Amino acid sequence: MFTWVKGNAYTPVATLYANNITLNQAAAVLVQDVRWVMLGLDHENKRVAIRPVSKQEIDRKQVMLQQLHKVSLGKGYARISNKQVMEEIADMLKQPLNGDKFEAVYDEASNLLVIELMKQREKG
Repeated sequence: MFTWVKGNAYTPVATLYANNITLNQAAAVLVQDVRWVMLGLDHENKRVAIRPVSKQEIDRKQVMLQQLHKVSLGKGYARISNKQVMEEIADMLKQPLNGDKFEAVYDEASNLLVIELMKQREKG
């Protein structure tokens, strides 16, 4: 009898490096139409939230510009780079980040992609 292995094609996964968060294609769909996001850290529950920010929100001054992080889109991925934030996440996990993969869940009600730092996936 076969046990079917969970794949990454439709599973949102965030890979954390020392300098950036890289989202696979399934996770990058959330930010594909924006240039900026906000990042939130939940130290108690060990989670990172990514909130897409529209141009209209920026134009209406509904967000603080100091809280925006640029999204770089590639073919099949998105990247958010900020070494200081990544150091804070590494401190939260009490381990250096070196391509560690974590499950991500889209919270439709809040329009957030939440990276569950307690749900680390195998590398590869």
